[in-house]
Amino acid sequence: MNKPLVSVIVPVYNHAAYIQQTIESIITQSYGYAHIQLIVIDDFSTDDSAKVVQELGKVHGFDLVLNTKNKGLCVSLNYALTLVKGKYVCITGSDDYWESNKLDLQVACMEARPEIGVCSGNVIRVDSNGLELEPSKQVKAPVRTYTFKDVFMRDFPFSSTCAMIRKSVLDEVGNYDIDLKIEDYYMWLKIAHAGYSIHFLEEILGFYRIHSSNTIHKSWLIYSEMKKIIHRYNQHKLYPQASRRLKIVYFPQIARINKFKAMKMLPAAISHTRFFYRGVFNLLKPIKQ
Repeated sequence: MNKPLVSVIVPVYNHAAYIQQTIESIITQSYGYAHIQLIVIDDFSTDDSAKVVQELGKVHGFDLVLNTKNKGLCVSLNYALTLVKGKYVCITGSDDYWESNKLDLQVACMEARPEIGVCSGNVIRVDSNGLELEPSKQVKAPVRTYTFKDVFMRDFPFSSTCAMIRKSVLDEVGNYDIDLKIEDYYMWLKIAHAGYSIHFLEEILGFYRIHSSNTIHKSWLIYSEMKKIIHRYNQHKLYPQASRRLKIVYFPQIARINKFKAMKMLPAAISHTRFFYRGVFNLLKPIKQ
């Protein structure tokens, strides 16, 4: 059986403790490593990540790029895309890992439905040691197809680390914006705005690691970058609603780390939503030093 080639890009930065598990979960896919082009790009890590991926590259023979200076995620991704040969592209975090049948499920979906630009699915959240977090920290969404409106309005529980993108769609919509620090939401909006649907599978496709370098403390940075991204669509009729929705969603996270900034967001965040009530609760709690 002829299977379409899947190109998998793994951008690496200071994940020496996790990258081996990430790579092994890719090369052991039931889809078959012969049908996978693996591209690993280390962005001038300051830990042993480069050494680890070099040793793994000798064993598994994947395409390896070692940046000689830190260039940032979007620059690295844009370069990696010039190396892509596959019909489909996956970009995954170097601290996350996949279920063994992830690619089988996604390729079957994408082959059957050419209108889908991106396909993802559910993940299990794990800690730094790979142990599953308690049920209250897990989020499981049903099968669903999303439109631009859904993505723009943040009605979109999407796992980027498990996403598969049609390469022809990437060629059509263009590269990542190197002036942004958030790459995934920018791309999902571009793809959905171009008229392609974004599909979510109900199956568990991978494991998303929660640890100190991806904690709540980046919330203000993420929120600020999200504001820049949605502002690109400020002529869209839904822009005022999308802007307010963004404040509502990020209000509880900002309230945990910066009460002054949260108070400035408060008027727009007032709503009958779990985000608002959680934000008020966080606002009233003392910040842990």
